[in-house]
Amino acid sequence: MAASPKTPIKIIGVGNTFRGDDAAGLMVVRGLPKEDFPQVEIIESPGTGSALADAWQNAARVIIIDAVVAGGPPGTIYRFDAHDLGAALPVSHSPTTHGWGLSEALALGKVFQNLPPVLIIYGIEGKNFGLGEALSPEVAAAIPEVIRRVTEEIQAWLADELPDAVKT
Repeated sequence: MAASPKTPIKIIGVGNTFRGDDAAGLMVVRGLPKEDFPQVEIIESPGTGSALADAWQNAARVIIIDAVVAGGPPGTIYRFDAHDLGAALPVSHSPTTHGWGLSEALALGKVFQNLPPVLIIYGIEGKNFGLGEALSPEVAAAIPEVIRRVTEEIQAWLADELPDAVKT
């Protein structure tokens, strides 16, 4: 059963393929089984604050995937509910080229109360962000696990939208 137009699901991968681990979010959304979720909008974003705010517009449920620098070992996977982050946004330390990016978009979205009702952030701790660098082995190894977790969340959300009589 397709998601209702009033409750669209959007998955947003953030990054830059020319800056090593900064491509992590893009690699995750490219690896999602899109054919299994035709009613889910998959978006690749450069990660600017305005692009993110536009991307999550009119969505009831959103997952954003991005590379982060939060002090953990490279390849560490973080999951945050954007509504529970409080004042400290762990994703704000990303050394990417997004400029005004995810953490600023989240902060402004909270101030103006225009965040999607459900907004989940997956961060993958990065290591290599230099121009022309490849994904680090640690981040490359984490990508299939993030794909698995995001796929499970999508499946749960879609099952939640089915009428009770259809659920098994």
